[in-house]
Amino acid sequence: MAATTGVTNNFRRDLLNGDIDFAADTFKIALYNNAGHGPTTAAYSTSNESSGTNYSAGGETLQNVSITVDASNNVAYVDWATDPSWSTATVTADEALIYDDTVSAPTANVACSVHDFNGEKSSSAGTFQIIFPAAAYNTAIIRLA
Repeated sequence: MAATTGVTNNFRRDLLNGDIDFAADTFKIALYNNAGHGPTTAAYSTSNESSGTNYSAGGETLQNVSITVDASNNVAYVDWATDPSWSTATVTADEALIYDDTVSAPTANVACSVHDFNGEKSSSAGTFQIIFPAAAYNTAIIRLA
């Protein structure tokens, strides 16, 4: 089953409840095979998580978050300065999950957004890198309109 790209319902709830703090929390991105994540994905899980050389369960910590409010387009968006990558990795994935590794309640490791790669992507003893789209009101990796 293919993943459905976008933010999750628990992310929306926890953001509005004030449980998610982009400035203070730690966010990670994990790789998956055939997990079929979507809006109802509640939290990070190891079920169907990719495995391989130089990829560890839990994924990669996202670094240097920036939050922008584009008032002229009525959109707020998030970006991380460094695109996640795994060096000399042998790994295959067809989707990724961004999750908040800090939040413990109401949901631990709350799923924030799901990203379908539109097919399997792999590396063989090379760099597996996810290149986030440009940080703009209509393209950023996570946007709220």
